[in-house]
Amino acid sequence: MLTGLRAGGKGVAAVVLAAAALLTPGLTTSAQAADSAPCTPDPDYPGTYRCPIWGSNVNLRSAPNQQAPVIATSPDGGWLRVLCQVKGGRADYGGYWHTWWVKTPAVGMAPSAYMSEIFLVGGGDDERDSGLPNC
Repeated sequence: MLTGLRAGGKGVAAVVLAAAALLTPGLTTSAQAADSAPCTPDPDYPGTYRCPIWGSNVNLRSAPNQQAPVIATSPDGGWLRVLCQVKGGRADYGGYWHTWWVKTPAVGMAPSAYMSEIFLVGGGDDERDSGLPNC
């Protein structure tokens, strides 16, 4: 709810122009880019999310850091099941960079692992996934 604005004042016009600029395609910066493919709740595994990924055999690490040991790789199929996202070390790949990481659930004897959000479909450099909670 907007308060403190007078009808017909310059402030209302400024608010309308600012809103139009934010909603006009092509005028938003990459930092404001919309996540075109956010993670969604997984109906088969409550409390987890399905995230579309664009790589195959992507490294899953023991900690949210590019220098952490690789403990697994992503499955084929274009999806990764995750719990949440966490800010971590900077990862770089093919001209892209990210400090956000997704955390996978532990499965059987396999511990949770982390994958850089570089490999999630949609979003921009260092932009958190709009469909995931923070860890």
